[in-house]
Amino acid sequence: MNNSRWLSLYIVSLIGCMLTPAMSEATDHPGADLRWDFRPSFVSDEGEVRSRDGEIYGKLSGDLNLADGGSGPLLLGGGARGMLLLTRNHQEMMEYLPEKEFTISCWVVLEEVMEWGSVFCCLQDNGGFEKGWLLGTRRGAPCLGLASVGSDDGDGMMTYLEGTTRMDLGKWHHLAGSYDGEKMKIYLDGQLAGESDLQSGAILYPDRAPLVIGAYYDDNEHHPHVGTMQDMRLWTSALTAAEVKSVSMERPNCVESDPPRPPLTMAVAPYLQWATQHEITVCFETSRTTFARVEFGTTSEMGMSVTSSESKLHHVRLADLQPGTPYFYRVSAQPRDSGQDEPEAVASEVLTFQTASDFDTAFGFLVVGDTQNNPEVTKTVSDLAWGYRPNFIVHCGDLVGTGSNKREWVHEFFAAAKGILGRYAMFPTLGNHEQNAALYYDYFKMPEPEYYYQYRWGNTDFFVLDTNKPISKNSEQVEWLDAALAASDATWKVVYHHHPAWTSDENDYGDTWKGFSSQGFPPVQDYLVPIYEKHDVDVVFNGHIHVYERTWPIRDRKTVGAGEGVIYITTGGGGGSLEDFAPNRTWFSCNKRVGHHFLMVNVNGSQMEISAYDTSGRLFDRILLEGRGSHR
Repeated sequence: MNNSRWLSLYIVSLIGCMLTPAMSEATDHPGADLRWDFRPSFVSDEGEVRSRDGEIYGKLSGDLNLADGGSGPLLLGGGARGMLLLTRNHQEMMEYLPEKEFTISCWVVLEEVMEWGSVFCCLQDNGGFEKGWLLGTRRGAPCLGLASVGSDDGDGMMTYLEGTTRMDLGKWHHLAGSYDGEKMKIYLDGQLAGESDLQSGAILYPDRAPLVIGAYYDDNEHHPHVGTMQDMRLWTSALTAAEVKSVSMERPNCVESDPPRPPLTMAVAPYLQWATQHEITVCFETSRTTFARVEFGTTSEMGMSVTSSESKLHHVRLADLQPGTPYFYRVSAQPRDSGQDEPEAVASEVLTFQTASDFDTAFGFLVVGDTQNNPEVTKTVSDLAWGYRPNFIVHCGDLVGTGSNKREWVHEFFAAAKGILGRYAMFPTLGNHEQNAALYYDYFKMPEPEYYYQYRWGNTDFFVLDTNKPISKNSEQVEWLDAALAASDATWKVVYHHHPAWTSDENDYGDTWKGFSSQGFPPVQDYLVPIYEKHDVDVVFNGHIHVYERTWPIRDRKTVGAGEGVIYITTGGGGGSLEDFAPNRTWFSCNKRVGHHFLMVNVNGSQMEISAYDTSGRLFDRILLEGRGSHR
């Protein structure tokens, strides 16, 4: 989605003066053109679901399943890629779909506030391309999305009309939206919650879009509904407010009972951060609020434990650990309100971690950047990196594609990388795609102010910066870095941030096929590079450009001999869409490659070995550095 084009509307409802006592349970309404009530007779053992008229068949997938609502059946989803896919190409079902007017109605329970959610949709919203419709939720409020021919700017424009009334989590609500060709209206529990006249005319459909119940789903996004659904209806006409009220009074049997909750799960498996010689933070997220415990010890019997207070996202700090020592740990959690003879609980497998090394101990670490929206590549890198057994992980930013999108964090980044995140602490930096969003700071707890920090592992000092924030002569990070580097007595000094000092990229800093490029991020070149050279930084890692590139040693904007300058390595191949290089060779470039990849860096005293591997595990670049000694 394009943030700049979201038209989220907060409109004060005039329902109090618009409705009259005549709008009562007795008001009639036309029968729906399509209807699903999810009775077992309409759901096959293979998960195939029929509409009540038997005209449309769909397939359940993920964790969206038929469940017992106590007083009747319903669909229950926990948010793990669940949906009821009716067709991948809506053109196959256009005879059933609205052309201009429509009303959609459904009984729902929302279990989690999500940026985007849908109970029924047919759309493509990819960057500036915005066409189709949906009924769902946004940030806990009812939401109706629509693109029409009257608001077409060439590639469509969606209006996302949000109601002003928020939904109560864990409670049944009737959700409805209508469009009469001139006005959009959103209803909650039979009451008008908002309206908009920003769309007009026929519905603007894309050439091809999936038709989906139970998820916001298009070519580049998948946001499953977390909670329950029942009695989905679609009319190819706009119902009046009275008729919508009447529909809301026809309560299915299941809404007479408290809704079932999705099973308690470990939404984010254990992951590690901020490891030192004596402490480490164990993090994990449960699907519901829980009390938790982390057991740990130097054998699999463990023997020690730390408890965590009630929360969904837990950050448990383990202290009084021994330097460079392997530990075993396991996390478990249980909700306060399980109310069962055998209370619900979740637990991880027994995992391992190792504290930071002593000064004279050799170690190795993984470097990766720009994982973004590619969980397949992220998992491949995770699996390959496990084979090298790094001590910890450096991430150069753009962990996800959209930092405000919780689903990308939970179901793409953490799910794909859990194989290593649960065993090795990760020290990340912010990329531009993190958007400085609260979710980044929720998931990662670094030392204040968090967006820049320093840590020591063995004989190496690491300095982490956020190049999305202002970088200038007297900016906070620049002054901090100058002082921190000056105070360092480490054998090796390593800096990493997201944007490159030097890059041979074809078009991020000027179109090299047409003219000039600054060949890197000017604020970094102007204000950080002089500090690196002043304090004899050895290596600077960055992401942002989705390629691999290693420079020669550089000082005073010239290449110099081994050990006389700073080496810059762009490692933006963790999963983002690949980029390419300028047509002409740049003055600083030593080795380059287009392809997804990762780095393993091994440090042994005065030697540092940097190796680059592709996603087949093949080595394609390696350099061995010798400590310069000028600042040791």
